[in-house]
Amino acid sequence: MIAEDTLWACTTCRACEEVCPVTIEHVPRVIAMRQGQTMMAEAYPKELNVALKGLERNGNPWGIGYDKRADWAADLNIPTMAENPDVEYLLWVGCAGSFDDRTKKVSVSLAKILQKAGIKFAILGVEEKCTGDFARRVGNEMLFQMMALENIETLNGYNVKKIIAACPHCLNTLKHDYATMGGNYEVIHHSEFIQELIKSGKIQINQTMQGKVTITIPATWAATITCTMSRERFYSR
Repeated sequence: MIAEDTLWACTTCRACEEVCPVTIEHVPRVIAMRQGQTMMAEAYPKELNVALKGLERNGNPWGIGYDKRADWAADLNIPTMAENPDVEYLLWVGCAGSFDDRTKKVSVSLAKILQKAGIKFAILGVEEKCTGDFARRVGNEMLFQMMALENIETLNGYNVKKIIAACPHCLNTLKHDYATMGGNYEVIHHSEFIQELIKSGKIQINQTMQGKVTITIPATWAATITCTMSRERFYSR
């Protein structure tokens, strides 16, 4: 009924559910079919092997050594939860924020903002692993649950209550998926947290931007962005 290319081309963005006239939830069914293909039939794109092995061995899809996970914060004097478990917030950095060169800049900037605002926070450092979101989306439910339970055990061991996340995938998994597995946390996106810091006067913006902002995006992204960006409508030119 479903072509192989169609099954694996789905990005799980839920744009189809947004526009479905009879509110069919397509994505859970797509993921369930992928689970059957991945775990039972072992009929999945072989390109996934490298990323899945990276998750299994080093806790990230790139397969970069887990001992390098906190290298981005080497000069920032950020404590780890092992060093100071009594902080108010855990900064969940995520795989991209830890290893991707462009996204590491976001992690550094966010950490500096939190420090400037006097927020008491820490990171997990080498104890942080991928949330497992990628594994679940491609149908490897067993690997997802293994990673999720390891992370939940770590978080609950430190009695973590509040988490700041910059990655939307991490935020969704920590806030919704982990809640069904014994991990109940107050998770907030870094953009919302920064907005609250501005409103409370803990940080101030030196410049104000007035007027409209136009974002140019590929037309093929429009549906995904419409669905994921807090239901706000973005149009490509």
